[in-house]
Order: sequence, then C-alpha cells, then structure tokens
Amino acid sequence: MTNDQPAPSQIDTRLPHSARMYDYWLGGSSNFAADRALGQAFEQAIPSIRTMAMENRRFLGRAVRYMAGEAGIRQFLDIGTGVPAAGDTHSVTGIVAPDSRVVCVDNDPIVQAHAEFHADSLTDGDGRGRTVYLQADLRRPEEILRSPALTGTLDLEQPVGLLLVAMLMLVSDREDPWAAVTTLLDALPAGSHVAVTHPSQDFNPEAMADVVRAAEQGRMTLVPRDRSQVERFFGDWELVDPGMVPVMGWRPEGEPPEDLNAAYYWAGVARKKA
Repeated sequence: MTNDQPAPSQIDTRLPHSARMYDYWLGGSSNFAADRALGQAFEQAIPSIRTMAMENRRFLGRAVRYMAGEAGIRQFLDIGTGVPAAGDTHSVTGIVAPDSRVVCVDNDPIVQAHAEFHADSLTDGDGRGRTVYLQADLRRPEEILRSPALTGTLDLEQPVGLLLVAMLMLVSDREDPWAAVTTLLDALPAGSHVAVTHPSQDFNPEAMADVVRAAEQGRMTLVPRDRSQVERFFGDWELVDPGMVPVMGWRPEGEPPEDLNAAYYWAGVARKKA
C-alpha cells in the first residue's frame, strides 16, 4: 500500500491523522496529501520534528528491550501503535523476545488494513509469539480491555508492558486522558510496566504553541502538557531509573546526546508494585 494507491473505503483521506503523519515523518508511504500538508506545517514550526518522531521510535525500542530483558515481560499492549514499520513493537519483540504476545491498538483503519495484508508474518514459527491489531480508541479503555482480540491474546493475570508512546497528547483535557489511563493501569497485575512519552511546552513554549495552532487549523487535537501533568499518567506506579526525563535521556544507547532537550518530549517507564 502506498500513498499513490486508493485508500480503503473507511479512511477519510481529506483529514490528517496522527498515525499517517508519523509515517510521513519516518519516511513511510502510508500517508496522504492531508497528512503531508499538516506534517509540513508542523515542520515549519519545529524543523526538527522528524528527528523527534525518530527519537520516540528509538525510545519505544529501548523501553521494550528493557521490559522484555530486565523485567522479563512477554506480553505487550501498544496503544497508538501507528502504521507498522521498522522499530515498532512487533519488530523489536521479534528480535529480543520472539515468544512475546502483542496487542497493537490504533483508531486509524489504515493500521488494521496493514495488519490484514501482513497477517502471515505476525505469528512466529512455533505459534508462541503472536501480534494482533485492534481498531479501538484510548478514550474507551473498557472496550479495549474486553475485546476478544485482547482477551484471546494476553493473560491479564500475568505482567503486561503497556506502551503509550507519543499519543496521549491527542486526547483533550475535557476527555480526561488520566481517567482512561488509570482504567488500563488498574486492570494490569503487579509486575506490569507502563512506558509514556508526551510532548511538552516546557522545552520550547513558542514552537509548541505554533504547532498547536497548526493542529487546530488541521482539525486535529494536540495538547502539550507540562512535567507535572505528564507525571500524573504514571499514577502510584514506581518510576524505574532514571525516572521521567527528556526522551533522548532515557537510557540512551552509546554516548549521551549533547543536548538532551532537543526533542520536546518527556519520557518514562514505571512498574506496578505488589
């Protein structure tokens, strides 16, 4: 599927979607004119936005490797997964823990279309590892938790790695994303982990204000939040070292970046205590 091919009938290509904008910034082909136009408007406000998208993808890889390695987790719930691409949860677990079971959630039908097209590659050779895609919305967490796609794939009596990477900003304050996240956290057992990244005005207020205005013109919700608001998403779970930090500073591989604040996101991983 490329942006030169017709979109599935349930996709409104006249409106931009965050998953397809990220696909555009990451060099993918599952995006359309509206996605590219708004993506370019974001780039005018923050010229490094493509780098920020890549840093979120790199954080996802580091978080999954930590959860699968040090924490021994073999079940993942990735909400706001985006268009399948190199470095996503499925590809990372396929390398570091191929026996993992993964539920990927997104509300963009193009994500489900990709999953159906690549269905044969989403189960490992012996059937222990499996990735399923669920078209659903974080704003209705109960529907996610009771979906047969989730209940048939994950055992909620065993630890789960919940991934909320670069997506909570798409839910407005009046829709109470903290309540939705709390519903998910409460459903997971002790030993589970949650990874969060979130854009913030703390790093560059003027640039972030420009991006919010561009999003409004594109009829997209985008809510940057300050450090204290982002910390609330972790509830009473225990942040693992190094705590909540700029996304480029969370357990960087190799030499630490010269400017940890170059990507305007807070990031952290927390563990549910017994």
